[in-house]
Amino acid sequence: MSEVAAYVLGVDEGRAVALLSSVLGPLVCEDGNPDSFRIHTAGAVTVVVIPNEGMLEIWVHHSQAWASSPEFARFLAAGLECTVRCDPDAEAPDIDPCSDALLEIDREGERIVTPT
Repeated sequence: MSEVAAYVLGVDEGRAVALLSSVLGPLVCEDGNPDSFRIHTAGAVTVVVIPNEGMLEIWVHHSQAWASSPEFARFLAAGLECTVRCDPDAEAPDIDPCSDALLEIDREGERIVTPT
């Protein structure tokens, strides 16, 4: 897969970027608007970080480091010791792909949630 995404709750952007750099290589902030998004690159890999009310929406493009968004979210949850949400993808075939349901991962486990 070349694109994964996750929502990281309650973590500073610098910590998240540092963790991603440990896998992707040094990330350089290339562009963005400090109030709405930042684009980081490491070679051909692009990371888009969108801060939103105590949450970071993180998209990684053109990387083979994670096979799916749930795998990416598990990496973030473990490495940042926080709660992470993502699209459950094929790991939850009984969930309608058009629903608002997300896979939530934290140190207590994994569950399907519907954000309110």
